[in-house]
Amino acid sequence: MQQESKSQKISKTAAKTAIRIFIIVLFMGILPLVAGNDEGWNERIANAHLIITNKWTLVFPAILLIGFLWLAILCKKNKYQQVDVNWLLVLNAVILITYLVMLYSRIYKVLLA
Repeated sequence: MQQESKSQKISKTAAKTAIRIFIIVLFMGILPLVAGNDEGWNERIANAHLIITNKWTLVFPAILLIGFLWLAILCKKNKYQQVDVNWLLVLNAVILITYLVMLYSRIYKVLLA
């Protein structure tokens, strides 16, 4: 068995942590809609209008999400042994988390107002 270097251990831990934080943030976006007032889904969504003016704005998040899934599968397949791929996964996850937080704040303003 090969000895892991310090940078490899750090990148492995960072990649695993980034995946976990992304999943937590992804599922935390559903909580305010599920838990809360006794209103049903239909009442909350009835007055909410989300208009996307340019459909190309959805391409970048889709590419990020596909890249995240691809990098996560690649890291898992190689057992987090490739340091560069681990750091790419961390960078991708940070950008996706930032995007999700901005998206959630925008949607909650519409849904819960």
